[in-house]
Amino acid sequence: MKILGIDTSTPIGSVALIDDEHIVAEHTLNIVQAHSSRLMPAIDTVLKWGERTPHELDGCAVGIGPGSFTGIRIGVATAKSLCYAVDKPIVGVSTLEAIAYNLRWSAGLICPILDARRSEIYGAIFEGGTHWKRLTDDLCLPIDTFLDELDSHHISSNATSIFVGDGLATYGDVIQERLGETGHFGDRLFNVPRGATIAKLGAQRLKQGDTDSYWTLVPNYVRIGLY
Repeated sequence: MKILGIDTSTPIGSVALIDDEHIVAEHTLNIVQAHSSRLMPAIDTVLKWGERTPHELDGCAVGIGPGSFTGIRIGVATAKSLCYAVDKPIVGVSTLEAIAYNLRWSAGLICPILDARRSEIYGAIFEGGTHWKRLTDDLCLPIDTFLDELDSHHISSNATSIFVGDGLATYGDVIQERLGETGHFGDRLFNVPRGATIAKLGAQRLKQGDTDSYWTLVPNYVRIGLY
């Protein structure tokens, strides 16, 4: 199954083409440049590297947020237009889930967090290891409230949590002070919602026949009233 994965929900734009479990090509770029000017060239480059055309795809997966409002809109609109033009299915993937999936085999709780500004973070809680699963919806709330939510999911007083995402740059000290030795930080390499991960998560849904609609798929801003 050949799936194109797109994510523009953070400043690091990423596009990838996978074929079943294999990464065929991936383009990830962290520069000060608008996604609107670099996304289509990145898609074109990845398809050329993979020697594929849009018509040969089995579907497209796109990061729907939370994250940068403008970035998400660009990614979702581009993916919807592409899939509509070539009559291919589309699925939306949570940016936070894509980040957490990078660490899915880590034992304990996995907490992807992104800086939402306004003294808030976007975050979610997952259980890692052999029982990988989501424990909360995508949330937007102050870091202290998020840590209160995290406490309610700990199965023991010494359970560990691993945090990942760009929110650590702002809130890492707060997390470390509150959790001490039970709070761990993932490597910065895992902060990125990679296009290949978006494609992999999208492929899992597509194989089950679970797709979204061109007409109803919208960005997940999390904050109420911002659609």
